[in-house]
Amino acid sequence: MKKNFNETSKAGAMVWFFQRITAIILFVMLLFHFVVYHFISSGTPTYQEVVLKMKSPWFNVLQFLFLISALYHGLNGVWMVVEDYFHSKFWRFFFFSLIVLVGVVLLFVGTLTIFKVANIQI
Repeated sequence: MKKNFNETSKAGAMVWFFQRITAIILFVMLLFHFVVYHFISSGTPTYQEVVLKMKSPWFNVLQFLFLISALYHGLNGVWMVVEDYFHSKFWRFFFFSLIVLVGVVLLFVGTLTIFKVANIQI
């Protein structure tokens, strides 16, 4: 198996760096979620209390940051697997296009969900 490392070496360091950054963001946000929603809450919260928290602008900003981080982290991980197993330019282009399409659809659906929960009209 012969791999041309010059193809990916220019952007590889930044992709690797952002993969690690998004991992840290996801970990911190998961800890924040558990502390705020499971340890600080007073007993079992009612539906209205949960919806009230979800309508907070800070909650929506954090949810959007979580969505962007999770999408980048997950889809970049899939792309790394594709790069390891597919060497044909056609299949790489095909899977890259598929990954981008899935990412755009998930970003749209996730953002729409955040807006719906926050009761923001679009």
